[in-house]
Amino acid sequence: MALSGGADSLALLHLFVTAKANVRAAHCNFNLRGAESDSDERFVVDCCKNLGVPLFRKSFDTKGYAKKNGISIEMAARELRYGWFNELLTKEKLDRIATGHHKDDNIETFFINLIRGTGIKGLSGIKPAHGNLIRPLLGFTRTEIEQYCVYNKLNYRTDSTNLESVYMRNKVRHQILPLFKDLNPSFMDTMKKNMNNLSQVSSFFQATVEGIKSKMVVEQDGQLLISLKHVNQFADKKLVLFEILNPYGFNGTVVNKLVECIQNEVSGKQFYSPDYRLIKDRHNIIMLPKEESVGKEVFYIDADEVEMEKPIKLTFDKIIKTTDYKMDKSSKVGQFDADLLNYPLTLRKWQQGDCFKPLGMSNFKKLSDYFIDQKFSLKDKEDVWLLLSGDDIIWVVGHRTDDRYKITPKTTTVAKITF
Repeated sequence: MALSGGADSLALLHLFVTAKANVRAAHCNFNLRGAESDSDERFVVDCCKNLGVPLFRKSFDTKGYAKKNGISIEMAARELRYGWFNELLTKEKLDRIATGHHKDDNIETFFINLIRGTGIKGLSGIKPAHGNLIRPLLGFTRTEIEQYCVYNKLNYRTDSTNLESVYMRNKVRHQILPLFKDLNPSFMDTMKKNMNNLSQVSSFFQATVEGIKSKMVVEQDGQLLISLKHVNQFADKKLVLFEILNPYGFNGTVVNKLVECIQNEVSGKQFYSPDYRLIKDRHNIIMLPKEESVGKEVFYIDADEVEMEKPIKLTFDKIIKTTDYKMDKSSKVGQFDADLLNYPLTLRKWQQGDCFKPLGMSNFKKLSDYFIDQKFSLKDKEDVWLLLSGDDIIWVVGHRTDDRYKITPKTTTVAKITF
């Protein structure tokens, strides 16, 4: 369980020990409060010694992590904390992560999400259990937990930053919630009931969204395709798309811009989350993982090559051309005068300025113009591979060969390449 040394985590640890549960404590030193952070760690060490509980400790460079990843200190601490906890689960063969979140935390989170902007899921509060994470104290208030500590003579630490109003959570805790409590002394209980109601509405809504997703979202070759035909059936496109895309890190601003593209029939626009990329295509919204090296790879093919599996599957044949040789008209087959080829052949992605002489044409054509003529989408262009002999593009693989390397009556050997 997560043990900071505060009242909530200490009360939870005491409850586990009293219940004779098989529990281990884990303490994170985020190095954000200097000597106070180190004092907290020493306090936790002594506490676990007195209770006979095994303790895991880890020190983090939280500020450095936040700066490197361009995130807030609060988010950095969260990622570091839960990342380490999950490592411990696997390494120590444990079943659950327990935290001391309580009713006040839940209501504070509701207001923080409300202020920042969120979907209905963000207003339904913290769940008592989610995956391997459990929060046994969620039904109790901070005051009740502190009273438990006093009754059981449990000394606990108070984080000095909890009293500073520069943090969003502390502003909610010390400035906003007291106003509601003045208006309604039973406000915390009322909010708990409201959030339970919202949680039920959220569950129903999520089930509806999952039904919609099953009809309009298709997984194909490691990417998700969201059908625009289905999206356009909904009056509130933003609501539907936010629920589908938000779990992948796309926020409301991105969704709003995406909907503008849909309404204005703009294609080729791209949007990014920390881990994914969205492409607004003519018929689909395409989501795929970010790739750092797209377009940089070059693959070499020797004259004696028979088959290659990556990055695409190609097979290679050399055929003596006879008078009865029949051309394969499939776009998946490239046929070339073998004597004209300069090995090794190269396989790469297209680049700005590339041009070739499409089969049957006498003039060169820029690939960018060829893509427009053939109505290639942005994703189609990214997926296409080019086969080159020297500096000449001889095949837009799977689409069109180059006229300079075509089979003629003078050809004696055919290089046949199948995609």
